[in-house]
This record gives sequence, C-alpha cells and structure tokens, in this order.
Amino acid sequence: MAGKIFSDIYTESARDTGDQTTSYITYVKKKVNDALRDICSEMKYSWLQRTADVALTASLQYYLMSTLAANWDEDTPISIYYRDTANKRQDLDCYDDNEWMKEEDIDEGDCYGFNVNKKAGVWRVYFTHVPDSEFVSSYSPLKMEYQKYPTELSADSDIPELPTNHHQALVYKTNALISVEMGDSESALAWDTLAERSLGKLRAKQVNRKGKPKRVYPSPSITIRGRVHRTQDYNL
Repeated sequence: MAGKIFSDIYTESARDTGDQTTSYITYVKKKVNDALRDICSEMKYSWLQRTADVALTASLQYYLMSTLAANWDEDTPISIYYRDTANKRQDLDCYDDNEWMKEEDIDEGDCYGFNVNKKAGVWRVYFTHVPDSEFVSSYSPLKMEYQKYPTELSADSDIPELPTNHHQALVYKTNALISVEMGDSESALAWDTLAERSLGKLRAKQVNRKGKPKRVYPSPSITIRGRVHRTQDYNL
C-alpha cells in the first residue's frame, strides 16, 4: 500500500467526516496530529527510539532533558546505562517520585539510580549518588535510550512517522477522534474498529521484532539487581 502525505490524510478525513470548508480543515489538521500522537504513544516503536550521551560533570546532581534530548516524548520512560570495565551494560535504577523521596542521596560516588521530574518547572534527570570525579572519568558519558516525540505534520508534503502501509490507519484514527468530539458514538466505534484492524497488524510486527510487547502505559521502571518493576510517574 502506498504511503500518504499530510494533505492526503486531512483531505480524506475532512471528506469522511462531512465538511471540507477551510476552517474545518484547519481543525482536522490538528486532529491528525492528535491521532498520530496517540498511535505513537501506544508502544515502544523501533522507528521512534533514539540514543543520547549524558556527559557527566563531577559534583553535579541533575541535567536538563532539553539539553540531553530536546525531542524526548515526556510521556515515555527512559533508560540510562554505562558499560563497566568488562564492557558489560550496567543499567541505572529508575525511581518513581515516591521512591525518590527515600532513595535520593546527595553524597558523591558511583551513580546507581536516577529520577526524571518537572518539579523545578523544567524536566530534569537527577542522579544518586551524585557522580564524583572518579566515576566521571571512568564512565562518562552515560548512554540514555529514549523515545522521541513524533514529528508534527504541518506542510502538505509531510510524511507521517508510521510505516507507509499503515498511513490509512491514521485517517481512521483521526475520523474516530473527530466523531467522538461530535458526539457521534456510532461512527466513532466504526472508525476506531477500522483503525484497530490496521494498528493491530502494526503492533504484531513490533512484537515479533522485539519478541514481546513493550508498552508505554503503564511505563515500567528500568531496574537492575532484581528490583520490583513499578510504574514511573513523569507528570508530577
């Protein structure tokens, strides 16, 4: 199936939902991007995964996410790791906000855990222990794995960040969102059913590639040393 560009998608959706006026198409364009965001946040899709360096500074506890990964999707979890002297990956524990209240330690030493929060008004990554000069010289930069925010569609020729044979699902998902806002539950269900048929195939391919599903909601903490997985809250 051939892929679609932005103008194809919003034009088809406007036609499907019964209004092709200029003001309505402006509304549909926004709903296309809402639908794209919803689809991309459902799973840890391979085409959205990125890796960034975390260059540490001795005695500095936190780092700005806007500097580390400006395109990070704040609704998705991250993992941070380094490689030890045997080149073995060592993942840092990811603590949710409740855990962090007990775990945060501003003593300097080897980093073993982190927390991501927006309590200061901007997203920051905090480390425990605070990295000392020896840890920095041995292991900096750390590696951070994250999911990027899907690129918003704006120009008519923009191509959605979905495999091309699933672009039609974006039309269906957009129609479903619009129908919900219009209060047309019957149409919303019909469009959502069509979307799910296509997206189910997309998810199945992802599961086969990774061996098991990796969903964003609820987001698992990335842990080591056999700690219990807990939900990460990035919204406080």
